[in-house]
Amino acid sequence: MRFTVHAGEIHALIGENGAGKSTTAAIAAGTLAPDAGTVTAIGTVGLVHQHFALIDRLTVWENIVLSREPRRGARIDRDAAIARVRALATEHGLAVDPLALVGTLPVAVKQRVELLRELAREPAVLVLDEPTAALAPVEIDAFFVTLRALAARGTAMLVITHKLREVIDHANGITVMRRGAIVSRREAATTDANELARDMVGGELPALAARTATVAGTCRIAIANLATEPGAGALRDATLHVDAGEIVGIAGIEGNGQTPLADALAGVIAYTGTIALDGIAMPPSVTPAQRLARGLRVIPQDRNREALVASWSIADNVALGAHGSRFARGGRYDRAAARTAASAIVRAYDVRSGSLDARTGELSGGNQQKIVVGRALAGNPAAIVAYQPTRGIDVGAGALVQSRLIEARNAGSAVLLISFELDEILALADRVLVLFGGRIVGAFAGTAIDRATLGALMAGAV
Repeated sequence: MRFTVHAGEIHALIGENGAGKSTTAAIAAGTLAPDAGTVTAIGTVGLVHQHFALIDRLTVWENIVLSREPRRGARIDRDAAIARVRALATEHGLAVDPLALVGTLPVAVKQRVELLRELAREPAVLVLDEPTAALAPVEIDAFFVTLRALAARGTAMLVITHKLREVIDHANGITVMRRGAIVSRREAATTDANELARDMVGGELPALAARTATVAGTCRIAIANLATEPGAGALRDATLHVDAGEIVGIAGIEGNGQTPLADALAGVIAYTGTIALDGIAMPPSVTPAQRLARGLRVIPQDRNREALVASWSIADNVALGAHGSRFARGGRYDRAAARTAASAIVRAYDVRSGSLDARTGELSGGNQQKIVVGRALAGNPAAIVAYQPTRGIDVGAGALVQSRLIEARNAGSAVLLISFELDEILALADRVLVLFGGRIVGAFAGTAIDRATLGALMAGAV
């Protein structure tokens, strides 16, 4: 394969999960050696990782200046470092708290820290692997303002993304990969999203599953006056319900209570108020394993930190959380049953892997996400919390995941969809609720949504 990224250009590299994009990025940045061929770069190359390469126990400023700390004699000049980080964040419009511990930050803010760390090196070439996967729409617009400003200074940028609308709106040249090879090269000004999608998958995209009529009125998830510990992004007084056979979408800008809502439902944080599943209360003392046994499934927003063990096999990850129940026989882990379940997920979700024994950490991000979603939806669960279920996956895989959520809804599951992709919520949800400041501030039927009002509610303007 061969392609060139010029100074001052935003070049997009797109393709299906497993097409070789992240491998290409790693080779271009020099973190992975190619088996053959050469990479030539003029100047420093920076890499913004898809899966953050940050140190959670360090602060934001420590991560950004790591190995390039300003000094006062033999000591690190802490004040100068913090001032440098604040100036860098202001210059590029990427709001961060330099004193915050990285391990306490939401995903979207970690994305900013990752980018600022590379920008601090003033790279001539910047490689960005899924840089907007965790950003809300308003943050994405600001992000590309930053990239265009960098391009105007002469920085060459290779952006790997699955978001075709971003490619059309912001890139100059576009290279499409499929199964490790370049299949097309296009100019953003003369192509469209449908053409790019066909290049990526080698044909037409699959249509979403048909939505069937369901019997309304059977409440499966009931939440009343839910609140979490005070702080940024806390839930304050959230009340909502999700019935059997419906998808309820939670719209909102990241940081308005989405993560505490998902975590409270999963049983991993303390809360006040009530959560009930099929009429049975689930106070904070009900453990995640007990919630799983009662029929609650969670697709978390960060598959690497919250859903998978990278060093484990696909089969063992499919059994994760259910080793002592569904995948147990005579008090011991039933590995054969786990392999059978994993094989079914691999087939149903087109997980591209050489073996069920392959370590999940060796798979592409999209194939990892398919495993997480397949595990959550197996067995006709009573209720599903789907938090950013298509984050970081290509359009074909995204359509497959969305169809599986619709099929779960058709089968009677209650689906709570938390997504920062408004188009995804509007495509899937029967009802849409708006979360702002930790409270539900608006509700819409799926057939009567006014985008302007919805956007105003999300921004806190109503």
